[in-house]
Amino acid sequence: MLKVLAIIGIIILAVWILNTFIIQVSEIPNYLIENFRPEVVLMFFLLTESLGGLIPPDFFILWVSEMQSFYLWVGMLGILSYIGGMHAYVLGWIINKIPRIRNKLEKLYANHLDKIKRWGGVFIAIAALFPLPYATVCTLAGVLKYPVKRLSFIGLLRVARFFLYAPIVLGVI
Repeated sequence: MLKVLAIIGIIILAVWILNTFIIQVSEIPNYLIENFRPEVVLMFFLLTESLGGLIPPDFFILWVSEMQSFYLWVGMLGILSYIGGMHAYVLGWIINKIPRIRNKLEKLYANHLDKIKRWGGVFIAIAALFPLPYATVCTLAGVLKYPVKRLSFIGLLRVARFFLYAPIVLGVI
């Protein structure tokens, strides 16, 4: 519990420092639009979604908030997130063949692995729809050799998440 509070504290501190000294969080979409080509940001998003979802997708929803055809961009983000989840699954499948890394992951994510074993698709659906580490869950599903057809069908909920969260993210900020 103390670890979780420390992590939350670090995240809050980082956002405060970012917001106070570097750039207003609400200005991030404009900064990205003005300084980076959309293709570069989309490729970066796919990379982060493939490697554990390092950056919350909500920041990318903010990025597209200033663009024309907003929901088309939200759809592209959803599709890229889905593809990233499938990449993560393949990464997990590869990791499963490397005992040293697999054992480390099994220890590190024992709780998530247990949930996937116990609840299967329900846990994957929850990760796809809610702010849980979807790419991590997909990687672990690959480690467990969860059926790829089921994952690819359940993973479509990830696209729906973007359309459901976009109005919420824009309404909050």
